[in-house]
Amino acid sequence: YLSFFFFFLSFFFFLFSSFLFFSFFLFFFFFLSFFLLSFFSFFFFFFFFLFFFLFFFFFFSFFFSLLFFFFLFLFFF
Repeated sequence: YLSFFFFFLSFFFFLFSSFLFFSFFLFFFFFLSFFLLSFFSFFFFFFFFLFFFLFFFFFFSFFFSLLFFFFLFLFFF
């Protein structure tokens, strides 16, 4: 039962992290499109910040999901 609980916890954490990832991506995309019209010179800065933030968020979510699956594997065997 505890192994199934850890499995569902990791799965829901992965779903929640992907949902947060897509929500932040949409929010920053609209923010970028809004500021693109007035501040065209800061376009590369915003794009770099967006890529940096999304990469780190996706990397940490993937790392925590792998950590949960590793603990699940240790609990099974």
